[in-house]
Amino acid sequence: MSSIKDLELQQQQETPPSDLSDQSDSHDSSSPSSSNSSSLHPVSTSHWGKLIWHTIICILVCAHIAAFANYLVYRIYVYSKHPGELARRPWLIVLTACEVIYFASSVISAADLVLPPRIWLPRQSLSLNWEELPTVDIFLPCCKEPTDVPEDSIQAALAMDYPKHQFRVLVLDDGGDDELKRYCEELESACVKYLRRKKIPGVPHNFKCGNLNYGLEHSDAEFVVMMDADMILHPSFLKTLLPHIVKDPKVSFVQIPQSFYNLPVGDPLNDACGFGYERVMIHRDTFGAAPCVGTGAIFRRKHLDEIGGFQPMSITEDTMTAFKLFNQGFKSVYLNRKLQIGLTPWTFEGYIKQRQRWCQGAIQQFSATWREMLGPKSKLSLVLKVSFFWHTGYYFIAIVNLVMLLLFIVCLALHLDLMIGTSHEARRVIIQLAIFLIFWRLSWISVWLGLPQSIQSRNRDESHFWWMTPFFLQTIYKSIFSYSSTFTFTPTSSTDRVAAQAKLTKQPALIKFFLVKLKHVKVHIIYILLVLGVVAYRISWVAKQRGRNCSHDFYVIAMSFFLLSTCTHMLVPIVYILCPPSYKPGQRKGLLHYKEKVPHFVEGDHLPKWHWSAMFYEAIANVVVVMFWVAALVIAVTKADRQWCKTGAV
Repeated sequence: MSSIKDLELQQQQETPPSDLSDQSDSHDSSSPSSSNSSSLHPVSTSHWGKLIWHTIICILVCAHIAAFANYLVYRIYVYSKHPGELARRPWLIVLTACEVIYFASSVISAADLVLPPRIWLPRQSLSLNWEELPTVDIFLPCCKEPTDVPEDSIQAALAMDYPKHQFRVLVLDDGGDDELKRYCEELESACVKYLRRKKIPGVPHNFKCGNLNYGLEHSDAEFVVMMDADMILHPSFLKTLLPHIVKDPKVSFVQIPQSFYNLPVGDPLNDACGFGYERVMIHRDTFGAAPCVGTGAIFRRKHLDEIGGFQPMSITEDTMTAFKLFNQGFKSVYLNRKLQIGLTPWTFEGYIKQRQRWCQGAIQQFSATWREMLGPKSKLSLVLKVSFFWHTGYYFIAIVNLVMLLLFIVCLALHLDLMIGTSHEARRVIIQLAIFLIFWRLSWISVWLGLPQSIQSRNRDESHFWWMTPFFLQTIYKSIFSYSSTFTFTPTSSTDRVAAQAKLTKQPALIKFFLVKLKHVKVHIIYILLVLGVVAYRISWVAKQRGRNCSHDFYVIAMSFFLLSTCTHMLVPIVYILCPPSYKPGQRKGLLHYKEKVPHFVEGDHLPKWHWSAMFYEAIANVVVVMFWVAALVIAVTKADRQWCKTGAV
């Protein structure tokens, strides 16, 4: 086998048909024949169009940040002029603190929106000489999945368009599946090796990370592929990814997005993570800073050895390993190619456990390595430092969400005043608040335009931000106050199996329904009922006042509208549980296409499918919200409220 240093990189037009070649990660990139030099790559008309649109996005995002800052500065200025009134209304200090944190999160998030994406210089098509290819081991870690799931993954991996003597599939079985072991032995293929590590009681096993490192102990390949047991790779996976890591010795891994063949119609829980794969990862790739997402990544073995293998300090070993490599001065490549399909959790319980596991892992990662990653000896760039911080910080916004929502409910219920200062100052606050919120919605919409199923994905993402708050809070609480306890890892498929065989007690049907079926969304139900009661009470009170104090009435209406909109987002998991997707685990094989017992798919076939419910959220989150604040802005500027306000006009 030839050394990697002897590999000859060629342009696609110079490579014979039998060579291993790759198309650009950008579907709209220019043809290979125009890629003679990376420094002289021409920019097509479509690329200029994307560059112009990116400029528009940057302008709107910056306008949103500027309007937010202007609103906060003026609000704090008004408070400073009336310290006595502020002292009598301490809840306004809490409100302002929440707004400042939201502002900081907006600034950090904006980094992923204004970073220049690779649109004017797309990655070139690369190729490797077919006769001189590096060795590759495909790691397939398993842990108590139904046996037929990894069997399909093995078959797809064996069908890889790559010389059979140059790659192997290492089946790393952590679940002790004897049926899977027999299946691997019956294949009688030199390309498949079954491995089962011995777990010593009292010695940390490190879950998937430990399993992957066990695979490294039995691998001598130059490159290793990290994948999940349920992931099915496209035959072109290796020939597409390998040239990008072989070409540049500073590249530690190449990552592609995930797609799911059991994704429910409409993607109600935002499983597809369209914003992350279609926007954030592409922008970070400009700086070689796209992280690993746990599957569909090919790593350089030499770099893994330099950091001691996959990193066990966090149960999310993928991002932990990626940042460890980044801190060594290495980089990554992200190809937006849909070359793997897998399974998203079948049940709501499985989905929540998966997302809470990610939250737990992020907290562990930050706790274990923040000094190393953010300290004076860190080699991370500013972009990577912000990315590392926000990877964990994002989850803690759930605390701010909780405080803000409870504060608005209390203010409505107890008639707490949100106004300080003169009527002129109050009017200016409303004007600046309206401008900020209008630019926020416009920037939010612009960022998503051009992405697959932009309307649906945008609203699913916003709903996810609110309805996941209780679950992230639960994980944060356990991480802070029960950090020493061992995290019990439950594979997604096992979680689904347990959920499917829920222990039903001999209780009345109605009690059983609420205790078992809706047990995960009790907080959401309580929140919706509480908001509906408080809003109904306060709106009826405003109606009886008949415009006696319009400035206070405006805030009552604005807070009520905001709380009611969050209620619609809180409905998402409730509706999902009451009307679950039609796909069931027993239908899994029927969702795949087979050729001679090998599952196969066409790239891009498994994008989220449209559902009409997205338009309901589009109407509320964008049309109604923008209309409300435009109307508020016009009324405040023209002082039209004086026509019907008796006293206290804004």
